[in-house]
Amino acid sequence: MRTNNPNNIVFLDIETTGLSVNQGAKICEVAMLKVKDGEEFTFNKLINPQIPIPEACFLIHGINDDMVKDSPKFYEVAKEIADFMEGYIMVCHNASFDLNFISKEIMDSKIKSPEMYFIDTLLISRQYFSFPSNKLGEIAQTLSINVTEKHRALADVLTMQSISKYLFNNLYERGIDTLEPSYFEQSFPKII
Repeated sequence: MRTNNPNNIVFLDIETTGLSVNQGAKICEVAMLKVKDGEEFTFNKLINPQIPIPEACFLIHGINDDMVKDSPKFYEVAKEIADFMEGYIMVCHNASFDLNFISKEIMDSKIKSPEMYFIDTLLISRQYFSFPSNKLGEIAQTLSINVTEKHRALADVLTMQSISKYLFNNLYERGIDTLEPSYFEQSFPKII
């Protein structure tokens, strides 16, 4: 991916009912921002996780059971999500978290999982920069990026897009003109 003109990428963020897909946590919100040939396309949906949203998670992202009770279940929008990301490089902050959840939910929906290549802004921040903290919101604060809402998927996607512009431009100015996307390998047992 060219750092001076990133294209054909999808910024992705999710909100969940917990921290571990392997312990049964589910997605309760998905947001994506696709950048293709200079145009932007947005996908943003609350998802009914079909399990209660713990109070601890509600205190982080503000999504409760009442907000998602009439929302689609993941399998009802899985193909739409997979089609939105198919053929694009995913840009995530802590990619293994988001992509493990997305990949597991797509597999559970019994549809073909798209091949997922990704750029992780958390890894880029750790490897090439010296921010006081590598949390998304704190990087934004360090860079004086205005964040209107925290820990909601679309707000985090927009914050990530702004941070990415800074990261990619800075890398380009340092002579790093391309970033090689990584292939995502699921860290949970594959369904045979």
